[in-house]
Amino acid sequence: MSIIMKRVWPIAFAIAGCGTSPDDRPPTFEVVTLTVLAPSCGQVQCHSTTTRVQGYAFDTVEAARATFNAGNLSLSNDNPESVLYQSGPNRMPPDSPLPDEDLALIQAWIDGGKLGL
Repeated sequence: MSIIMKRVWPIAFAIAGCGTSPDDRPPTFEVVTLTVLAPSCGQVQCHSTTTRVQGYAFDTVEAARATFNAGNLSLSNDNPESVLYQSGPNRMPPDSPLPDEDLALIQAWIDGGKLGL
């Protein structure tokens, strides 16, 4: 093996391993709200306290808590296609759908009984 190949392989393996670390965010209401909902869904043009599209606000922990406590969102383990956890063509936000790791965090929070509401 050439000297170049000996130097390239370790770099290639290091790059391949990037971005594959496990998600260490705890599946709590606050973490889901602050790391997923607020930056992705709570933008002013969508589900913020200013616009409240469809009556939902996710830009703050308090607004998200009020939205969930209003009872108009499906968050049961029996409905993984709830408004909050959609996949397929309805995946939100429509311009930049949530990454799989964020969906997994939301599902872990739902599976954990929605503690913190």
